[in-house]
This record gives sequence, structure tokens and C-alpha cells, in this order.
Amino acid sequence: MTTKTSAKSSRDQGNYDWGLLTIVATLLALGSIMVFSASYAVATLDTGSPYGYFFRQAIWIVLGVVVMIVAMRVPYHFWERASIPLMGVALLALVAVLAFGDVRYGATRTLFDGSVQPSEPAKIAIIIYISAWLASKGNRIRNVQVGLAPFAVLMGIITVLLVSQPAISTMILIVVTAFIMFFIAGAELRQLILLGVGSAGTFWLILQYSPHASERIAKYTASFWNPWESQEWQTGQTLRAVLNGGFFGQGLGNGDYKLPGGVPLGWSDNIFAIIGEELGLLGALFVIFLFSLLVYRGLRAALRAPDTFGMLLATGITTLLTLQALLSIAVVLAVSPPTGVALPLISYGGSSLVTVMGAIGILLNVSRGADRASPVGTNLQDSYARFNFGWGNGRSRVSGAGRSAASGGGVGPGGPTGVRNTRRT
Repeated sequence: MTTKTSAKSSRDQGNYDWGLLTIVATLLALGSIMVFSASYAVATLDTGSPYGYFFRQAIWIVLGVVVMIVAMRVPYHFWERASIPLMGVALLALVAVLAFGDVRYGATRTLFDGSVQPSEPAKIAIIIYISAWLASKGNRIRNVQVGLAPFAVLMGIITVLLVSQPAISTMILIVVTAFIMFFIAGAELRQLILLGVGSAGTFWLILQYSPHASERIAKYTASFWNPWESQEWQTGQTLRAVLNGGFFGQGLGNGDYKLPGGVPLGWSDNIFAIIGEELGLLGALFVIFLFSLLVYRGLRAALRAPDTFGMLLATGITTLLTLQALLSIAVVLAVSPPTGVALPLISYGGSSLVTVMGAIGILLNVSRGADRASPVGTNLQDSYARFNFGWGNGRSRVSGAGRSAASGGGVGPGGPTGVRNTRRT
């Protein structure tokens, strides 16, 4: 009996994605070093200690690790059952920000004197809810009344709440992630076209009636053509910092643009500029390489998930982290309008870091479930799902032998016929 128990415990421990954990640990370590390097001058002025921001970040990292461990131990189907209450709390929190939020940098996005930003955990709550909702609809997602209409209404509510803050970058991240999940779940081409047209119209209305958004776009248009002399001073500073780094960088701690008057929020939203200056092109490419590995491990978990809910949940989390990293880097390189988007796992911040760590914990649990569902000795090609971009069949575009028959993908009764309801009782 002792031997069997020991063997079972060993198998359970081996089911965690240690590759993903290694990538996360590397990004956290690199982020801690860069937060200290980028903030010690400003922290001395703000807190009286060069370690002020670094110690705060360390506390958030410890809390984030605890949240990640809890999330990776909780079976991911718990979140499917809790999706409706989570969504309700997320919407109430977004409303509370508008009513009781703190005004910072011209926007109302935080509570409790700027320490909590509800839109960050709301991202994950929305992904969980959409994953559960799409999985429960199955092949009925093709029906306009069942699929497109409710989806459009939900996205409309979320858009209004976020634009009112305004948190336009967060709104774009959530909406694009939801569209990708809707596509993967089996939406038809005409539905995606209608959503695209509706989104374009909504974005045009936002530009017309939101001075914040229209001002950002106007400044970005000017800065795109001449970033050095535009009204968007931040854009020129981040580019100068990156160019100052050259190929090998100025050396850790030797950057000039992190000093007061240099790159604004160089320890937070624009930390990639400080990485480019101090670690050079090689350091910047190393960060991009780490995020590429994270994306690979996330998509691997999605492709091998044993059911539709797990597949959509892993896809949504991976997509959100990917888009957020790309947007943060794009802002620094003047490819996107300046936004307040943190670089996941690297930038200084509490709500963002803890939320990302919790999301990765959920992703690790999905990956663990995939490994348990995979039979020993399965051919690698067979154990991975495949993408099917066929239009009009109304079923999930991810199918394969690794997914259980109950989810409607791969082998088993009803496998190729469509996606069934995966909600467990």
C-alpha cells in the first residue's frame, strides 16, 4: 500500500508543467532585478530608500506565488462552476470603480488609494465566464440568438464599463481575446464579420465621444510619423532609451533614462525601454524569447486539454498574456499609442502581477489535467490536438485524440459531430 501511494504521489508531482514554471521563475527573477535597477533613483526620492519599490515588488511576488500555488492545486472545473458568481463580482467591481474610484493620471481605474485595480482580476473572471459559456453552448454557437447576440451584448457591457474609466487598452485586450475564443469555439465566418463591423463602429463612436481616446489617437498619429518631436514626449524618450542601449546595452544599473526626467514610469509600464537600454538588443530579444516559450507552453496545454472548457480556458489565458506582452512592447517601440499596460511578470505592480500569477496557476492545472488524461505511450503526434480552420461546420476548431469524448473533440462517440456541453454535475 505504501509503495502504491508513493508511486501515485510521484506521478501527481510530475504532472505539473515544470517547463512553464521555469519560464515564469526566470521572468520573475529578471523582472525583480530590472524593477530595482529602474526604480532605485526615483524610489530614493519617493520613499527615502533605494529599495522602496523593490521591497514592495518582493511582497507582491510572494503573494502572487501563494495565489499561483492555490490556483494550480484547485481543479480547473471549480472555476467553471463558479463562473457566474465570478462574472457578477467582476462587473460590480468595475461599476464600483466608476462610483468610488481614485483619479490617477487622468483616469479612474483604481480603488483604495490606488492599491487595487479591479480591471486586472476582471480580465481573468471574464475569460473564465466566456470559456464556461462557450463550452456549454456546443454546436449551438452557430445560432445567432444563442451565440452571436448574447456574446455581442456581453462585450458591449464590458466595453462601456471600461471605456468609462477610461481603460481603453484593457478593453481592447479583453475584446480581442474574447473574439479569438469565440472563433476557436466554432463561430461561423459571417458571425465574425458582423462582430468585426460592430466593433469597428463601436470604436469609431468611442473616438467621437471620448476625449481621452481621441486625444491619444491624435497624438499617436503625429508621433508615429515624427516620434522625436511629437506631443507624445513619452514616445520619444522610450525610443531614445532603446537606441542608447545598442546591441549589448549600457550595463545593468548604468542606464541614464531611468533617472528623473527620463523615461516616465520606467520601472512599471515602460520597463522594456530600460531593459533595452541596460541589457541591449540581446537582453530585449531574450525577454521576447521567454515570452515565446510561455506562449508555446500555454498553447500546448490548450491543445492537450481533455475537454472543451479546459481548452478554451487555456487558450484565453495564453492569448491574453500574449497580447498584453505584445502591446506593452509595442508602446515602447512606438508601434502603438501610449497605454498603461504592464509587461506581465516583469513590470512593477500589485494587482497585475498577482492576477497574472493566478492565471498561470490555472493554466498549470489545465496542463496537469491534460497529462493525466494522456495515455502512457501515446504517439506525440496523436496526443496533440490539431487546428481545423474549416468554416461553417459549427464545431470547435480544436480537436484531437487528446480530448475526451465528452467534449466532442477527437475520438469516441460523438467526437467529430460537434462540441457537447462539458459542464459536470
